Amino acid sequence: MRIRALAVAATVALALAPALAGAADVPAPAPGAVVPGQLTVGVNLPSEGFQVGAVRGRDVVFARGLEIDLAKALARRLGLGPAHFVQAQFTTLISPGAKPWDLAIAQITVTPRRAQSVDFSVPYMQVDEGVLLSQDLATVPGSIADLQPLTLCALRGTTGASLVGGRIRPAKALFLKDVPTMMLSLQTGKCQAVVYDAPTLGTLKARAPSRFGRFAGVIRTGEQYAVALPTGSALTPDVNTALKALIANGTVAALQKKWVTVNLAGLPVLS
Repeated sequence: MRIRALAVAATVALALAPALAGAADVPAPAPGAVVPGQLTVGVNLPSEGFQVGAVRGRDVVFARGLEIDLAKALARRLGLGPAHFVQAQFTTLISPGAKPWDLAIAQITVTPRRAQSVDFSVPYMQVDEGVLLSQDLATVPGSIADLQPLTLCALRGTTGASLVGGRIRPAKALFLKDVPTMMLSLQTGKCQAVVYDAPTLGTLKARAPSRFGRFAGVIRTGEQYAVALPTGSALTPDVNTALKALIANGTVAALQKKWVTVNLAGLPVLS
């Protein structure tokens, strides 16, 4: 019996050897996750090129885009894969307090005010705001002053909304709850122009050119996108380390090339 037991133990050890060897290649899970062993990610679908998919209740059942792929890459680096995505309103992603997710990614621009409510990672992308026109608008604005007589729309709580309400100050402004509502308002003429992140507007215009008017140009903001985490999150240092590695090895640049295919460099700058 003893010989047989030893033989069984040896067989089990041999069977486990490959798995144990493979485990050495898997990073140790980072501490502090909401669900142990899993990276839970707050998102705000849809945003063309960055995150689109299907949502059931609060759970995202399918998603694709630059930020989805970036979150998955972070999860692998953190040893917390596969990532689980949770849908939320944009404003809740940057509000203070406890969250049902470990981090949020949704074209979140770093600002001093937001930094009082959440922790930010190192930036992963720099962009400007874009101005996309309705098909009904015959004259293309050439400056910020030309935008002021118009009805402008922006997404509530975003840099575009701050730009519309603070710097542009148009005759009429509508601050809408989500991107689909904003873009439908542009398509139906309720808005004469929208002010939003230039890469997303460029991608939307390229994929559905007949739905919208001309791209008037960009307004230089030089804003930086970063991952938002609850204040004091134990994951913040690990997320920064992982994100820096993904920037250094070319992963982030490759994702930008894959998902944001519109060249905005030739557009006029509105000032």
